[in-house]
Amino acid sequence: MNSIVIIGLGLMGGSVAKALKNKNPEIVISAFDHNDSALDLALDVGIIDKKISTLEEINNLEPKDADIIIIAVPVIESLKVFDAINGLFNSDITITDTASAKSLISDHLEENYSSPTNIILSHPMAGSHNTGVGYADEAMFNNKKVLITELQNPKDHCLQLVTNLWESLGAAVFKIDPIKHDEIMSYASHLPHVISYAVLNSIMKNPNENITTFSAGGLKDFVRIGGSDPKMWTDIFISNKDSILKAINAYKDSLDELSELLEADNEKSLQDLLTTIKEYKNSKF
Repeated sequence: MNSIVIIGLGLMGGSVAKALKNKNPEIVISAFDHNDSALDLALDVGIIDKKISTLEEINNLEPKDADIIIIAVPVIESLKVFDAINGLFNSDITITDTASAKSLISDHLEENYSSPTNIILSHPMAGSHNTGVGYADEAMFNNKKVLITELQNPKDHCLQLVTNLWESLGAAVFKIDPIKHDEIMSYASHLPHVISYAVLNSIMKNPNENITTFSAGGLKDFVRIGGSDPKMWTDIFISNKDSILKAINAYKDSLDELSELLEADNEKSLQDLLTTIKEYKNSKF
């Protein structure tokens, strides 16, 4: 890879740029973002080489201008980006993304563009509750997992280029279909954020201010991800709504089971359940 275009220069896009530059200072990275100050900062610290002013400029690129385009924006916004650069579909420029829900994107590309052969969807399992290119981390992808979703009949060289991209940044790459991806993410990532926000919401509504005054490290660790970007997580919740709702209902069932044991003062059954859960946790995490 000699030339990369990144659309969206927040934490994820900035970290990709920083990691690529750290690995290969000669690589040419161009970027587009609606926030011009993010582009200026990235230029100042040397993680990009050029600002791109419009998506139309990207849509008019030739294969000699870019090896790969990385769309690093939230899921719903990415649909608009894909629409704006559809002139590149089925070209020799590889296109990938970083969004954390895949069915919505995959369905959109299949229904409207017959699944372009040069698009390979990606989800790096990495991130932070911090936001913005100022927090870009060149080590963000080291020893992390990246889930790749193929559309119908992808070009072999596009699949290989995307795989090589993430592996070069230290990640392990796995292929997965979009439905299974979204089901897994609803439990592995999205439900924990729902719970963190819900716990904070219940504390916020409780008139006893001493809860926050005397909270220990465990609570602070638990609710840390509740400080994540609300705009981004609203987008994620909506874009993976069906899978998340199923996960929430399963979680409600678990809460009901615990509540029933508490109401019945069933100490033995409660301890047996907690022991079983602990053993599962120790074997899996």
